[in-house]
Amino acid sequence: MEGTHDPVDLKAKKIAVAVIIIFHLVGLIGFIYEPLRPYFLQLVPFHLLLMFGVILFSYQGSFKRLMLFVSGVLVSGFLVEVLGVYTGKIFGNYYYGDTLGVKVFTVPLLMGVNWVILIFSVAQLVKSIGVRNSIVASVLGALLLTGFDFFLEPVAMALDFWHWDWHTIPLQNYVAWFVVSLILLKFCYATDLKQQKYVGPVMFVAQLLFFATLHFAIA
Repeated sequence: MEGTHDPVDLKAKKIAVAVIIIFHLVGLIGFIYEPLRPYFLQLVPFHLLLMFGVILFSYQGSFKRLMLFVSGVLVSGFLVEVLGVYTGKIFGNYYYGDTLGVKVFTVPLLMGVNWVILIFSVAQLVKSIGVRNSIVASVLGALLLTGFDFFLEPVAMALDFWHWDWHTIPLQNYVAWFVVSLILLKFCYATDLKQQKYVGPVMFVAQLLFFATLHFAIA
């Protein structure tokens, strides 16, 4: 049960939280200190895979439900990015740089992983504040992710994650982020993942502070 205090589980959660905080803090320093930035850019794919691994290995609940969530969001998130890049009809006109690693159909494979991390972390954060209605939770989570994207977009361009045509972020992008997030969050809550009190909320807050700080420091 969630309320039990298994020493092994608690130790694993503490380690996971420590990894999240330390790697985001070190990454923040590396990106702000310009001479180190080229080296830290090369570590971005590793960082995303590490955070993905933290979610998988720290999760306490049904592994089948977790895999249903991961596979659904990973594939859906990647495909919506492919459609977005090729059509320009979803987020607007943009293209990916080289920082996020190996691409398929001009989209980094890690974009699917990134959507998993974001949806999982914000869903767990909303659960942790006591919102139980899935529709309300999905709307709130989508609003939080759209706000998160406000800080992310300029940083993404500065760090060669992706680039917008004419260097202008369209309003369409934020509308699409809300709609896509809303759909993926509704799917997440439908899988009925077990609440994780620490890892998800800490991961979302760490990412928000990371990109908000970089937004003002380098973007």
